[in-house]
Amino acid sequence: MEGVLICLILLFLMVISGVITRFVSFLPTPLIQIAIGTLLADLFPAFFDVGFNPELFMLLFVPPLLFNDSWHFPKREFLLYTRPIIMLSIGLVFFTVAGIGYLVHWLIPLIPLPAAFALAAVLSPTDAVSLKSMTAGARIPDRMMHILQGEALLNDASGLVSFKLAVAAMVTGVFSVKNALLSLLIISFGGIAVGVSLTFVFISLLGKLAKHNVHETTTENLLLLLLPFTVYLVAEKAGFSGILAAVSAGFAVDRAGFLDRTLAKMRLEGHFVWGVLDITLNGIIFILLGLYLPHSIKFLKATGYSLSEYAMIVILITMTLFFLRTLWIYLTLPFEALISRRNKSTWRFPNLKIISTFSLGGVRGAIALAAILSLPHMIHGAPFPERKLLIILVIGVVLCSLLISSLLLPLITPGLKNLLHKPTPDEESEAVLALSKAAVEAIKDKMKSLCEEANERERVLCTEVANKLIDSFNQFIISNHGTESEKMESMLALTFEQQLRYAALEGAHKELRTLRKERKINNTTMMKIISRLDLRQIALHTEHQTISSSLEKKAQGVKNIFSTQAD
Repeated sequence: MEGVLICLILLFLMVISGVITRFVSFLPTPLIQIAIGTLLADLFPAFFDVGFNPELFMLLFVPPLLFNDSWHFPKREFLLYTRPIIMLSIGLVFFTVAGIGYLVHWLIPLIPLPAAFALAAVLSPTDAVSLKSMTAGARIPDRMMHILQGEALLNDASGLVSFKLAVAAMVTGVFSVKNALLSLLIISFGGIAVGVSLTFVFISLLGKLAKHNVHETTTENLLLLLLPFTVYLVAEKAGFSGILAAVSAGFAVDRAGFLDRTLAKMRLEGHFVWGVLDITLNGIIFILLGLYLPHSIKFLKATGYSLSEYAMIVILITMTLFFLRTLWIYLTLPFEALISRRNKSTWRFPNLKIISTFSLGGVRGAIALAAILSLPHMIHGAPFPERKLLIILVIGVVLCSLLISSLLLPLITPGLKNLLHKPTPDEESEAVLALSKAAVEAIKDKMKSLCEEANERERVLCTEVANKLIDSFNQFIISNHGTESEKMESMLALTFEQQLRYAALEGAHKELRTLRKERKINNTTMMKIISRLDLRQIALHTEHQTISSSLEKKAQGVKNIFSTQAD
């Protein structure tokens, strides 16, 4: 009962953090959630004295979040930026393990070198969950964000393998580079194989279920929800990387035929289910991190270090992490220039703002805490050397990196798009335009086939309906490919149309409530009709956002023209 109550309280705290964020929008939501958790743990220490089970945390939170992120990660961009992603997710991890490991051993000689490497290994990978939350308010260009997200999705495997090897070296006293590389390959490719193969099996089952029932799609969504947990557990039990299994499952969903084998209703419902799940799990992670902070204070008292000494060590490790990340980026630039020269493509030395964004984008998260808490308590019959100190150092570095990135990234990111030499095309608008043209042609073809089988009266009616639809699509096409006056007039017409449709929906909602009050329809009928109206309103809202965005761009273009003429 107490566990259920804590879960309900965590959900309530999620709501509280969302309300606070709306009034204090300049603060990142994760920091607010950590602060709420810490405050409650201080005010009610007896009730919120929650432990942190690393295995349970990794199972409940990591698979669905990484699966969802990798599922919606653009696969084309992943292939396009494979080289920088691999260099950051593998090369930088080992570079960081070496640098931070020797630094920690030098700062605190009581920590053996293998234990220092274990600490460095859990801090070396960036966290996809934290990255997504911390950069929500920072306007990082898509190309840079794709590289940072791709790195965060892949580097957990190399970091956790390094951690396991460091712990094994601590326990056995033996370390082999050859065995380490072989272990990395086996664990990584094994996890990928498990994730991809099980994804194809699950999507095949989804397709078979969809054929037998086109009205109820809850079962299909629940089956898809179980996919990341299944691949994670199977991979971990087989001795492979469960994290990479969840990531590869997300990458393979579309390739396995998800769009072709599932129903539109299932995809629509699943979109909202995964959206709510993603926001909820992300928020609970940071609230739990805040609730666990009082434990770190107890650990600090047990280590014998003062708060000032601890703070200095944490800040030094955090700044070294950012420094090593920046250094690695600069070390790889000659390699990038050489490849560009060989491919006969243009290459320019990146601006300092771009380098700084990549450096500050390497935030750490709760996965590092879960990993360090999995350290064994005993080794060779004796306590693990400085285990408590290692734990509180990880907690401090995670919080410090989150704080620094959240404060500095919003100051650096404005104007970044202007520094990128290749502007990112607005492919969503281009795609919608192409679809509109295809829709017009499809209507014309269908109209011809219908008119052939119809009598004169039906042909007139069919042609009239088709022309109305074609005019609606042409209005949108002209707004993108007409003269400037035609564009502005067409956009204005579309805006009027959207406002009139909103008015029609509002009138329908009012009439529906009136019919319900007068008992002309029952509650079941009302809910069925409301669901249809809500779907239309969501579609209308999406169209309205597209039109508003286009109007803003055209207004900005006109403003630029007049400013140029004035100059």
